[in-house]
Amino acid sequence: MSTTAREELLWRFARTGDPEIDARQDRILEVLLSANPRMKQRLVDEGRHEGRLEGRLDEARAVLRRVLAHRQLALTPEDAARIEACADLATLERWLEQALTASSASQALR
Repeated sequence: MSTTAREELLWRFARTGDPEIDARQDRILEVLLSANPRMKQRLVDEGRHEGRLEGRLDEARAVLRRVLAHRQLALTPEDAARIEACADLATLERWLEQALTASSASQALR
């Protein structure tokens, strides 16, 4: 598909805020997915994977906050926002390791 055709499709299917048009677009998408079960399954699988990853991220954030609290390392509002915004599991795991010996929450989140 050419870049121009792709851009036009994306433009035409952008959410409009008009309930009637949005409902029509949803119906078109439902028909297209019904016609292509492999793509539908791929999207379902991707959603499951993202859901599992988000669950692991939530759990890692919670454990990090518990360790910091248990060690009585107070979070600044900025530190708390960094933890909440972090979407990288490796970074959260690194921060958790650092939180075990850090002398401050800011030091743990380096």
